[in-house]
Amino acid sequence: MAAEHPDAPPVATAVRGPGRSSAVPTVPLRLVEELCSRLRDTGVSYCHWKSTDMLHLSASGVNDLDLLVDRRHLPAFLGVLAACGFKQARPRRGRQVPGVVHYYGLDARTGTLVHVDAQAQLVLGDDTTKSVRLPIEQAYLASCTQGPLFPVPAPVFELAVLVVRLALKHATWDAAAFGLAPLRPAERRELQYLSARVDDEVLRRVVEVHLPWIGWGDWSRYHRALLDGAPLRACLPAGRAVVRGVGDLMRRRPAVDTALRCGRRVEWGVRHYVLGQRNTKRLVAGGSVVAVVGGDGAGKSTLTNGLAGWLGGAFDTRVVHMGKPPRGPANLVVKGALTAARRAGLLPGWLPNYPTPAEHRGRFPGHAWLLWQLVTATDRRRQHRRVRSLAGRGVLVVCDRFPVDQVTRMDGPRTRWVPTEGVPALARRLVRAEQRAYAAIAPPDLLVVLRVDPDTAVARKLGVDPAEFVRPRSAEVFAADWHATGAVVLDAARPADDVLAQARSAVWANL
Repeated sequence: MAAEHPDAPPVATAVRGPGRSSAVPTVPLRLVEELCSRLRDTGVSYCHWKSTDMLHLSASGVNDLDLLVDRRHLPAFLGVLAACGFKQARPRRGRQVPGVVHYYGLDARTGTLVHVDAQAQLVLGDDTTKSVRLPIEQAYLASCTQGPLFPVPAPVFELAVLVVRLALKHATWDAAAFGLAPLRPAERRELQYLSARVDDEVLRRVVEVHLPWIGWGDWSRYHRALLDGAPLRACLPAGRAVVRGVGDLMRRRPAVDTALRCGRRVEWGVRHYVLGQRNTKRLVAGGSVVAVVGGDGAGKSTLTNGLAGWLGGAFDTRVVHMGKPPRGPANLVVKGALTAARRAGLLPGWLPNYPTPAEHRGRFPGHAWLLWQLVTATDRRRQHRRVRSLAGRGVLVVCDRFPVDQVTRMDGPRTRWVPTEGVPALARRLVRAEQRAYAAIAPPDLLVVLRVDPDTAVARKLGVDPAEFVRPRSAEVFAADWHATGAVVLDAARPADDVLAQARSAVWANL
């Protein structure tokens, strides 16, 4: 009965279905192969329960791994995930579904984050509520056969459940009102793929035995309407009959579920289209602060953006610039006034932010210069509070630059050299206030140091920044002793892709 399901063709295959003839890479990820091997060796009863026409995309990390797991084997299943380095994540409020867990793992060779969407129960429905549980998990799993990678259900079982899924997603009045009634091309392709692989009599017996709440008549009527491409005026009534059939299996009363779907569609639409928020998850282990430091020309911004782009597809991730934080009101007023005074020639002998001994010669820099540094420190401390607040709420924060003791020429205290004797009391208070602001900044959860030799840094910044500016800042990071900091030190002279790959592995190991 069950046709063979091609999990992972060796290199590439033409995607089946209307308008999908282009070749798609189908090499399984090593992480997916390891996961399937361990699950098989452990004897876990599970299957890839849907979209078996596109298993090669799941195996290659393009699609999620949608796994149904025998709840009696769930502890062993979770143990295998942990052994493979997977980490649990939770959806945002309103998207958590009972009986469903989410895990992510890193395929080190490709840098792909693999998403395991594991269900101990067959929970179906629109993405906003997922309200129906079909209590047929044991029969569903019993129908499975082992494919090259995943166990897969018999096509008759998968098709029987698919039609119910489509009714719950597309045949409700609110789906029609929001313009969601038509099937997507991938859903129509999956329907055609499975329908071509079943025997009608066997299919009828499966529906009558395992979906008695719906019955063969209503189920087959909706199936035929979908398969024939019937207009919505024919599909919607047939689909509503299927939805009514599973009404007693809903977590909520149908009217409550409908109201909740409508409210969440509006809420999530505002979040996505107005606020620009993505449907991302947060790690159960909590948020984390990852800081990238290095001299000029080391590739800090490139790596920061690379890490954020990699993590941001799955997790709630923010990029924060600790070196150049947004200016607060005090900064705007003080620096605006001082800048005007400098341009008017009222503040002669103004020192750089990080003066060399030859530049400052141990002399008092003036109250105006100290006040300038204090408002800068205050802004960085406020930015640090924001970073810690985000991480405390479960967000992954990637910081471009960060104040650390080893780097004195970029983001740390600027008044360390100022003498404490023989200067006015106000000056001493300004110095102490600036240094207290930096002392309040806690170290990041993970420090990534980009180390590049000064000559390479100067060459990278040629025509952008003068060598006399770049060289000392790069040399300080290059010569610093990072062993006692627990930092991950990377050779930033290597190609950017290699540096990003090393950083991904280090970040994932520390989340």
